[in-house]
Amino acid sequence: MTTAHPIVRHEPLRRDRGPAATPAALPVRHHRLDRAARVVFALALVAGIVWMLVQADVVRAWEAHLAAWWMNPWVDCGATAFEDTYMLWISENHLVGFQVTAECTAVILLAPLLAVGAGLMLSTRVSWLRGVIGITASAVVMLLVNQVRLALIGWSTQQGGLEAGYEFGHRFAGSVVGIAGFALGLIVLIAVTGFRRRGGRPRGR
Repeated sequence: MTTAHPIVRHEPLRRDRGPAATPAALPVRHHRLDRAARVVFALALVAGIVWMLVQADVVRAWEAHLAAWWMNPWVDCGATAFEDTYMLWISENHLVGFQVTAECTAVILLAPLLAVGAGLMLSTRVSWLRGVIGITASAVVMLLVNQVRLALIGWSTQQGGLEAGYEFGHRFAGSVVGIAGFALGLIVLIAVTGFRRRGGRPRGR
């Protein structure tokens, strides 16, 4: 007589490794860390803006020396700088100093541009790579444009004298270049960051 024996399966004992993270918990944690990092980055940009405003004298002096450095090989008789003033020869025996004032510094246009960048970085719709590159590129554009503005003021003074030349360069041409530079910096910032409205097609990261 045959007897059927029940089949017994031996399964290895599983050690209790504690509660495992659910798949939904990992994206939530990553999102929180990303949000915190963005807040810290935005606060760092705001701190940079505050530093530039508080240390405006230092920034203006740096701008004056930078202008004199790169203009020196290109202008007649060269250029030099002292503190926040860059100096050019408008004739063989007439040296004129151009002070980089609060109205002429790049800070007045760079500060709002960086503030916009800080606001964009608070949105997760802007990737880190595009955000950092966009903010950096727009800041460089703004600084370079303001250097061109300073050079334009000096060149127009050399060509037209202290009255007509300076007034044209400072009040008209310089203002136009400054406004155009801010617009260009803002365009670069938005274009590079690839900011999109909610529900729009994602841009490359």
